[in-house]
Amino acid sequence: MKISRNAPCPCGSGKKYKRCCGADGQPFNGVAQNDPWAEQVAQAIEDSGASTMEEMDAIVEQMSIERNDRPIRGFLGLSPTQMSEFLYHPLESPQLVSFNEKWVPENSLPLQIFVALAVGISKEGVRATQKGNLPIQLCRDILASIPEDKISLRPSRITTEDRFPELYTLRALGQMVGLIKKYKSRIMLTKLGHKLMQPDRKAELFHTLFKAYVKKYNWGYRDRYPDVNIIQTGWLFSLYCLSLYGSQWRPSHFYSDKFLEAFPMALEEFDERPYSTIKQQFYSCYEIRTLVRFAHFWGIVDVREHKVPNSISFEYDIKAPHIKNLLQFNVK
Repeated sequence: MKISRNAPCPCGSGKKYKRCCGADGQPFNGVAQNDPWAEQVAQAIEDSGASTMEEMDAIVEQMSIERNDRPIRGFLGLSPTQMSEFLYHPLESPQLVSFNEKWVPENSLPLQIFVALAVGISKEGVRATQKGNLPIQLCRDILASIPEDKISLRPSRITTEDRFPELYTLRALGQMVGLIKKYKSRIMLTKLGHKLMQPDRKAELFHTLFKAYVKKYNWGYRDRYPDVNIIQTGWLFSLYCLSLYGSQWRPSHFYSDKFLEAFPMALEEFDERPYSTIKQQFYSCYEIRTLVRFAHFWGIVDVREHKVPNSISFEYDIKAPHIKNLLQFNVK
């Protein structure tokens, strides 16, 4: 099958095919002609004495399978085949990872916010603002119901829904998965939304929202960094890294470095700035999006925040004592 030049490279690098295995010359069964590995393939074909295209294709296919099944140090021991599954089928690869869909983090912030939202909407729904947002007073009431220590950057005053980004995110997720709808200028729960509000379906509600966050919600909505799609696409690899090293407190840069070793092309998404290097921008983007607003928000990791001396910036220490409650990796 011919691979589109703009498709993700099947080797699992996370790059587009044209920038990876198909970067140099015309591809030969998915192998760039100037790739040293292409020379190995050519030598293997010559040594085999293959004389037909079918025989040559069989050799290339077998060598490709063997190559893609070899562990790679930069992938933390994953093979390109396994990494490809992590990136493109993270929720549909039971041979590599199994999720415990009965687990819910204790005092889950996403659930607290969504339940407060559902209660606030009630059976009749609420009238949306002219921009289609939740009423300001409802947003304020929901914020007041959340303990002070649960939201680190607590807004001092809410003038629009998006001033409360955690609520804005949960409302968007609810609409994406059909728990909330807009009908005749009103925001209301759907039949499914009412069903999942039952106490015995709390875990189902949590995992429905969680899956929407990793599959449908654009993590870049809440910051001003470039899209850097590989950060979100690589969420399962990030959790794999946390499962290996998260038993003790480690600085967030430790995980940024591991991710960057696997996906160095992420730096290509950033431009130099007068007071921030490309690598510093990547660190900040990855740590905020993946470690804080993903893993910490969903109750997978614990975070210790401390201010950088002589700066307005923060650094984080990360520990992942709960990750094995959520999933188990079956990687050999």
